[in-house]
Amino acid sequence: MGKQKLTIRDIAKMARVSHMTVSRALNDDPRVREETRKRILELVNKLDYRPDARARIFSSKKSHLIGLVVSSISNPFYAELARGIEDKAHEQEYNVIFCSTENKSERTETYVHLMMDAGVDGFIFASSRLHEPVVEKLIDEHFPLVLVNRKLRGETCNYVVLNNVQGAYEITEHLINLGFEKIAIITGTSNLSTGIDRLKGYQLALRDYRMEFNENYVIQGPFTRETGYEGTKQLLTMKKRPEAIFGGNDYIAMGVIDAVEELGLHIPEDIALVGFDDNEFASNQRIRLTTVSQRKYEMGNMSVQILIDHIERKETDYTHRVILEPRLIIRESCGEKLWEKRKNKQPPGSEIEAFGSLDRM
Repeated sequence: MGKQKLTIRDIAKMARVSHMTVSRALNDDPRVREETRKRILELVNKLDYRPDARARIFSSKKSHLIGLVVSSISNPFYAELARGIEDKAHEQEYNVIFCSTENKSERTETYVHLMMDAGVDGFIFASSRLHEPVVEKLIDEHFPLVLVNRKLRGETCNYVVLNNVQGAYEITEHLINLGFEKIAIITGTSNLSTGIDRLKGYQLALRDYRMEFNENYVIQGPFTRETGYEGTKQLLTMKKRPEAIFGGNDYIAMGVIDAVEELGLHIPEDIALVGFDDNEFASNQRIRLTTVSQRKYEMGNMSVQILIDHIERKETDYTHRVILEPRLIIRESCGEKLWEKRKNKQPPGSEIEAFGSLDRM
């Protein structure tokens, strides 16, 4: 490798770190671990690497750029989250670079490298799995970042998340209080903190109300409309089909609606439905989805403020973690109004059958 072709990325690859870490080591940034700095400087001296003038200027100043990484641009959840991020960033005189990974780790790594090349000062990750190597590497290198919506395994960095266990508990409890006994859940996979926590909240509510847990009523998959559609077709062809379905997010709930309508059934008369997120479409007059508010815009605002605080302070041990409380939004899809209407028609002392069209077994 000739001297004239040697770049900061070459040094980073040989040192097994990001090129931003190399830049920081060369500028004596305190966020770089001493052993990492030593390894980089030894390589630089050995290879007689000399950064060009543009690189020196670039490394000595903040770019006022934030990298935002989400899982799917087609999910309306991320639109409102991104709006909260962009509004706060603009207020703080920062700009946002946006990318969508489609839940693929290799895309996450590629986009992180591209954003690092663009000189971002920090990252906001809204799509991390429990184990995300490229994110964990950034954490080890003390690169400023915030997780929003999802967490990694363990308490290792800054984050802004909802109390997903509590939200799932409350919405399951609501269905139980309406008299449903056979409640299914279609939620995210076990490699996502949101999938794990929402399933946990559902299970805790069943346990506390001494309801039977039926593993056949649990379906896990990507947080997509397709997952909701396929999962519902599977559930509704069971001999003892569920009376209510908890969609792990509103996008899954939309897939539930697709499948229910295709089968010639109706919500909530034949099957009650709840979601999670309170996306903009949830309040549509045709859908009227009972769901849990994620406070997405607020989450976006807070994540930016935490990230900028981290960037400005340059503290290697800076941590700020926020867990927001959920809010139950009750609309028609859960059947509450139908329940109340039929209950009020029952003579005193009679057994109440709120959803007579269901085959209760």
